[in-house]
Amino acid sequence: MSILEVKNIKYKYDKYNESSKYALNDVSFSIDESEFTALIGESGSGKSTLISHLNGLYRADSGDILFKGKSIYDKDFNLTNLRFKCGIVFQYPEYQLFSETVLEDVAFGAIKKGLSKDEAYKKSLEVLKMLGIDHLKDETPFNLSGGEKRKVAFAGVFVMDPDILIFDEPDAGLDPVSKDQFYKLLKMLNQKYKTTIIYITHNLDDVIEYANKVIVLKEGTVLKEGKPYEVLTDKEIMSKANLDMPYAVEIYYELLKLGRKIDISKLKFDELKETLIGLK
Repeated sequence: MSILEVKNIKYKYDKYNESSKYALNDVSFSIDESEFTALIGESGSGKSTLISHLNGLYRADSGDILFKGKSIYDKDFNLTNLRFKCGIVFQYPEYQLFSETVLEDVAFGAIKKGLSKDEAYKKSLEVLKMLGIDHLKDETPFNLSGGEKRKVAFAGVFVMDPDILIFDEPDAGLDPVSKDQFYKLLKMLNQKYKTTIIYITHNLDDVIEYANKVIVLKEGTVLKEGKPYEVLTDKEIMSKANLDMPYAVEIYYELLKLGRKIDISKLKFDELKETLIGLK
């Protein structure tokens, strides 16, 4: 069942200049409940503009966006509730932090949603502990590292129990260990709590490992959407999008050159490793 449907949306930043290009041009796709979707494309392809439409921060010039079957542009649609249910963690987390302590910052949204201060603080501590940063609860968020700020910003969104979590390059500024831990956390939320994940990334190797759907953008249009192994092995689409193929896909094509055909749907690291071990 679709939780989010984007229907033929168009958007210009310079609306009064007829010759200006559309940042989004007739974009359509749907996201099912519990999907883990990666948005990929070169810089300037419209990815960040697109996610700002998904919870109503930007309004499309034309087209429609449906959340659980209801248009977010209807007069009686509750956009405030949408932003609780469809939370965004932006690329620069410091823009989302403003309170004197980490705990206050994380609890802010839960209080706005209607929880008492005590309930919000208790729930915020649980989320901080889940993220492994509860020891930072009394720290000033502005003094934290980039990775810590990202986790605090994420906690502030997750504490509101969103149905959809949206991330703009969640691994930016994270070291390899922290990045791996973060993606495993997202995978756990996706599988255990059925949270729908949508994220922008330039790391296509991680797309193979974690996503179950990929949407490719180019100059504000959708070139292709589908399962990672369907999209990322499409040489024509990847070339049009000016994207390099992930290492796993390169290995797949090198094996084809050697006459070794492997299951195209098994390109995750562990699956590919087992396949290679089994080759004679």
